[in-house]
Amino acid sequence: MNDLTIYHKKILELASANRKSLEINDFNFSKEVKNPLCGDLVEVRVNILNNSVKNLSAKVKGCALCEASAGVVVNYFLNKNLPTNDFMEYFDKWLTKNYHEYPSELPKELKIFLPIQDIKNRHTCIKMPFEAFFKSIKN
Repeated sequence: MNDLTIYHKKILELASANRKSLEINDFNFSKEVKNPLCGDLVEVRVNILNNSVKNLSAKVKGCALCEASAGVVVNYFLNKNLPTNDFMEYFDKWLTKNYHEYPSELPKELKIFLPIQDIKNRHTCIKMPFEAFFKSIKN
């Protein structure tokens, strides 16, 4: 598999939609995460009210994989209660193929990144927006 096959239509559409989205200005938590190896930068802004994500944005300066992943973050967590499970642990284990079946604790939307499982040097690209989200709400 080469790098071009990982940029399939669904990933490019999700990346494009997130790139066009606006950053929220009314937020009470935020986090910026940078990948020192490639320079990708993600800023997540979250407005939390009564333990629920009322508004959320994830802006990316980086590759389409990171941008698409940011789109999944926004689409999945917006207007939901704060997650209480060990999401990143499940995500890491799935990404490194430590599960035989897709974990029910993860959103089905992450399955678009299935081709990335075999490309370890791109794992950080899709994990960064999730890491920024979880670091921002950790407070």
